[in-house]
Amino acid sequence: MSQRILIAEDNPHICTALSALLQRRGFAPETVTDGVAALTRIVSSPPDLLLLDLKLPRLHGVDLLKKLRASLRTKELPVIVMSGVYKGDKHVQAVRSLGVSHYLEKPFKPETLLAALEAMLPAAAKPARPSVSGGSSGPLLAFDQLLIQAWRRRFTGRCELTTATGNHLLIFCDGLPVAVRPGFVCRDLGEYLSKRKLVTAAECRYYHSGGEGRAEAFVRMGCFDDIVLAREQFGWLAEELTAGFGLPPGQVKLQPLPPLSDWRPPGVGMAQIIYHGFHRHGSVAARQELRQRFGTEYVAFAPAYFRHINFLDLNEEEQSFIVRVDGNRRLDECLGESDNLLPLLQTMIALQMLNFAPSPLVSATADFPVRRFFNIPESDDLDVVEEATLVKFDDLVSADDDEADFAAPPIPITSQDETATADLGQRIRTTHAEFEGKNYYEIFKLRPGEFSFDKLKERYFDYTRSFGPEVLMQVGGAEAVLVEKILDTVTTAYNTLSDVVKKERYDEMLGSEKVGLGEAGDDLFQAQVQYQSAKVFLEMEEWDNAASALRDAINHDPKNGEYQAHLAWAIYRNPKNASSKAMLDNARQMLNRAISYQKTADGFAYKGWILFENGQENLAEAEFSKALKITPRHPLARKGLQTLNEKREQDNKGLFKRMFRGG
Repeated sequence: MSQRILIAEDNPHICTALSALLQRRGFAPETVTDGVAALTRIVSSPPDLLLLDLKLPRLHGVDLLKKLRASLRTKELPVIVMSGVYKGDKHVQAVRSLGVSHYLEKPFKPETLLAALEAMLPAAAKPARPSVSGGSSGPLLAFDQLLIQAWRRRFTGRCELTTATGNHLLIFCDGLPVAVRPGFVCRDLGEYLSKRKLVTAAECRYYHSGGEGRAEAFVRMGCFDDIVLAREQFGWLAEELTAGFGLPPGQVKLQPLPPLSDWRPPGVGMAQIIYHGFHRHGSVAARQELRQRFGTEYVAFAPAYFRHINFLDLNEEEQSFIVRVDGNRRLDECLGESDNLLPLLQTMIALQMLNFAPSPLVSATADFPVRRFFNIPESDDLDVVEEATLVKFDDLVSADDDEADFAAPPIPITSQDETATADLGQRIRTTHAEFEGKNYYEIFKLRPGEFSFDKLKERYFDYTRSFGPEVLMQVGGAEAVLVEKILDTVTTAYNTLSDVVKKERYDEMLGSEKVGLGEAGDDLFQAQVQYQSAKVFLEMEEWDNAASALRDAINHDPKNGEYQAHLAWAIYRNPKNASSKAMLDNARQMLNRAISYQKTADGFAYKGWILFENGQENLAEAEFSKALKITPRHPLARKGLQTLNEKREQDNKGLFKRMFRGG
């Protein structure tokens, strides 16, 4: 498997040259153009090495390095720094204090970079080919192939997996993996719980010794009840199986056992495991190969689509792809130019959810009753997503951005008569003429001294709605060229003014007395940068780092309810505060204050979980419902209601048992 290198560089020409060089040398390069996107990508799918330019928009390279080194998960990530601005020994020494041993000053020769890579990355390991006692060696399989084949064949039995990284035993029942030992990241459940600080060192030692590695030892010690323990076991197994997608191919030996015809084990959600595995560890080359193979084919849903789609928790860009798959479009048209959809494509092909043909085809229909599809977005949301994709504005396609509140959907231009077409052409020519001689602020009807990020964002989407796909379909020739020029100008202006560093340079170029930094709009933008970083730390459960970033965000925007809700959650969930009544009360009060400032789905979901964990189930259910009313697919609220219902079912079962025993 090729080693993945993440290139964080805002110069597209340098990105292209570096990617081509690394591909020729057998690496799998990926690129991001700003610091926040780099941090998000590293957390969601850690690369083997980061190639980092220091002067990045949105989050400076040094700040990014500090965040990486503050996290237990990323503190050892190999990093090569490159810079054409910060030159000299003092800068080299500064980054060395952050664990960077290779500092390349631009311009540098390809040989210099390759030498640094060779020094920092071990040679790609070749898969081992051991002999298996008692039989011939099994086939060399990638982990995703092993998992999918066992699932499709409903395999029951033992699977011995030997890779270059070690030996593992997986147990399957009716196609579902129900156990793995040792794990790929944490060797067992005890280590998993210990790393998450859910059990003490003494409790973990007992689990391994007196408890004989049996999960019920944690119930015996009073660490969890059996319901919570089962949830933690599934969580650990899901994390290990997802991590398995990053293994090199290995030898497989299967030992089938008779199927259990009258029992099906509770197992992990295989479709979701495959989805997350391809997102975190999928091969870039394999994804591109699928696109090249099927890109010109028409695509439609296969019957298996309906069996698996509700188990996938898709983001908005992926949901918009689902809507475009109708049998009348080619795959390339459905995907657009973004590579972000390729892990989903890889998942759907692996699960046989799609049909392809050289001519239009009809999608399959469900052969069972379906109440709803969780991953079909409301039609009002789709237009906004498609427009953001059309103009390729990178800052808005980050996984941490929330596009739902940007703007109402555009009113499509559907009239085809000559009068309407003439009016449209006149509007295009007038808008293009109005842009002549105007600076970026004037294009959005703003002034440097009264800059507002919210107004900038609102007017940007006004333009992209007014000159979106429907307009391009109705005009041609010179007017179509003018539309593209309008969109190019608007996008360039937006990218400049929404980036703190670029905006400062642009203000200096204009000769403005107020150069942007320190203005109210910039405070809000800096708050958003800190907020996005905090959300990444929350996902990693790095509560102290999350709280620190959120406090910085609140300093810039003191009455932002969304920021305060996340800070309250970070304080409440931090294990260090679990025994402090004062800190927990402070978190509850802060959360109530946050909701009074701003009613958000996250705020209601957090409040629901706090109430649930304190035994106030009816109140918790009401808060979860409020969250889902704002965001129908909110994962934390949905998980809360599911957990609440499971607990009630278990309580009812216990009641029935006592009744039957006469208790």
